[in-house]
Amino acid sequence: MAAKNLQLEALPLLVTPHPLNDLTPDQMRDLARAAYPVVIRQLTGKGALEQDTHVDFVHPADDRVKRGATIAEETR
Repeated sequence: MAAKNLQLEALPLLVTPHPLNDLTPDQMRDLARAAYPVVIRQLTGKGALEQDTHVDFVHPADDRVKRGATIAEETR
């Protein structure tokens, strides 16, 4: 809503997996490394700007779910 009020509806966004607060510092660095090329491409205007660009990063919690493990199982 704020973007619409500021007439920034078409602002290209970089979409990252959430939540971020449970990522370790190493995982945050991995996410930043994955996002870096997209940020540079958007800032320099090299390449097409997409409305929503998703970072190629799998959140560790999503990875556990895909493998069929629960957090309780992983902590044993």
